[in-house]
Amino acid sequence: MNFFSKYLIGGEFKSFGDNIITELDVIKYWNDFPDGHKANATVEFVDTIDAPQQEYIEDRGDCGVFICMFMEMIVSGVPVKIDKPRRAARFLYRNRMTNIIWDTI
Repeated sequence: MNFFSKYLIGGEFKSFGDNIITELDVIKYWNDFPDGHKANATVEFVDTIDAPQQEYIEDRGDCGVFICMFMEMIVSGVPVKIDKPRRAARFLYRNRMTNIIWDTI
């Protein structure tokens, strides 16, 4: 059984979604929001088919690069295009991340 089938039958991903609000209590996340905000909070998982993905090669160390580029896509609202092979994309993504980090310091 893979993660997606677990999610569909209410397994691992569902339990994470059910518990995330409680986990936010532990770190006092809600303290910076007005009263009642927590009651309206919802957690929703969305399947994304166009997310940048790394090649599956053990110990490559690319997962963080691809996760950061996916988060950049979410934050900026601009799709991260993959018009290059994944092997070449990882170098382009690392370069882009470096530019983003050093331009904001």
